[in-house]
Amino acid sequence: MGANLSLVTKRLGSEEIAVFLRKDLHRVVSIHTVMFQKLLFQNEELPLELADLFEDVGNRYLDISDRICELHRSRKKIIPLHRKTKD
Repeated sequence: MGANLSLVTKRLGSEEIAVFLRKDLHRVVSIHTVMFQKLLFQNEELPLELADLFEDVGNRYLDISDRICELHRSRKKIIPLHRKTKD
């Protein structure tokens, strides 16, 4: 969705996108928490799948970070470029 976030933001508005991102992040964190608990506590050894999960989670969080940054960039386009500043 990252590349299309600007188009969606124009249609829905940045606040609706922020709500969507927050709900999506909550869902993702909940799923990852369950997966980590299963892999961390299923036996004495750390399974190889745990390493895969760390990689997948890291990549997913980087994607989410990109989406949040894009949301903020799209919001800045709405803000007037020439603001009066206090001296």
